[in-house]
Amino acid sequence: MQKTIRATAVNTSHPDSLTRQHWFVLAITMVLWMFDGYETYALLLTIGPSLHELLPRSELHNLSHFAAYLISLTLFGWAVGGVLGGLIGDRIGRRATMIGAVVLYSIFTGTSALAHSWQILALTRFLTGIGLGAEWGVGASLLQEVWPEKLRTRAAGVLQAAFSCGFVIASVLWLIIGGAFGGSWRWLYIVGIAPAIFVVITGRAIPESEPWTRATSNASSAVTLRAYLRTLIIAVIISSSITVAFWAISSWVPTYVAVLVHNPREAVSYAGWAGLLFAIGEIFGCVSFGWLAESWGRRWTLVFFLAGSILITPVVFLLVKGAPLFVLLQIPNGFFTGGIYGWYAVHPPELFPTRIRSSAISIIFNSARFLAMLGPILSSSLIAFFGGYGIAATIASSIFLIGIVAIFFLPETKGRPLPA
Repeated sequence: MQKTIRATAVNTSHPDSLTRQHWFVLAITMVLWMFDGYETYALLLTIGPSLHELLPRSELHNLSHFAAYLISLTLFGWAVGGVLGGLIGDRIGRRATMIGAVVLYSIFTGTSALAHSWQILALTRFLTGIGLGAEWGVGASLLQEVWPEKLRTRAAGVLQAAFSCGFVIASVLWLIIGGAFGGSWRWLYIVGIAPAIFVVITGRAIPESEPWTRATSNASSAVTLRAYLRTLIIAVIISSSITVAFWAISSWVPTYVAVLVHNPREAVSYAGWAGLLFAIGEIFGCVSFGWLAESWGRRWTLVFFLAGSILITPVVFLLVKGAPLFVLLQIPNGFFTGGIYGWYAVHPPELFPTRIRSSAISIIFNSARFLAMLGPILSSSLIAFFGGYGIAATIASSIFLIGIVAIFFLPETKGRPLPA
């Protein structure tokens, strides 16, 4: 603890300079958030093969409905874990909460590989979701509270991009395991044990946030979420718009591309490439969000990404009929539809003081998943009603319009210091 306090004291005396501790905090939060992305996308990539193995043959015609249940239960667990993790992070600290969350989701990702029925897989994915949700809020808070004022927005964009790096790793592994070697979907979940090993090795070196330590020891800094209720509600509305539309659209990318080809082996390969290119586009999108937010402000940057998502969705799902072009277009699709998530790490942490920051941004990021869990179920119903993915995805993208309107009811925080 003495080492941590001494390091942060050096940081405070040079507010605009970067130290080894700054880079270490960025690296550790990025790696853990990257693992979150891997654990999430492993489900989307393998959901088809796993359900083909676990479902009775008589239920295979309802595969899209069972896929929606698995995704929705994961999101439900994420929502529960996110809200709890944020509250716990403001009480016991960013470091301990983050480590506990990573161990939790690693264990249950590993046990997903042992599932012998779709119900057991659903249970392990729900428990995995709890850990996934709990990790982000405390990690984002730690980064924002440690990094220098003038540089933290760009660092936040880079942090959010790490989630997509996990998509890339999952996609590459699936291309190798499922595509080149024809291996089982279970191997992707076995690899998911790695984060627990990582935090066991590095956990002692993760510092605690000095602003959090200072705020919790100062009785005069006590503040409640009720004082920021209007801001919180508007931010949750924006988050709901982003999250519901994102999961209603992007979660079907690997499954949809399989419809465009007839060879099952090719379907695995195209699904892997689609996921990989979407993730690459998302990485550039999240990093760009942090840079653009410094120039355009938080509001107009989010409007740019939301509008881009609305425009790209019908192009990808309605106009394109061939698998190769569909896969290639996942780069701009990922840039806009995935890059939106850069908003979470940039704007919400600037709206709340340190004492409630982890709770507030976790509620914003994760409570929307209570609604988002309905996204895949809604889209699967639209797919069945319209007889295809194109119109269903286009209708779902209109939900982004809610976010475009709501963002103008939040304060513009460009150039303002992080609330103490």
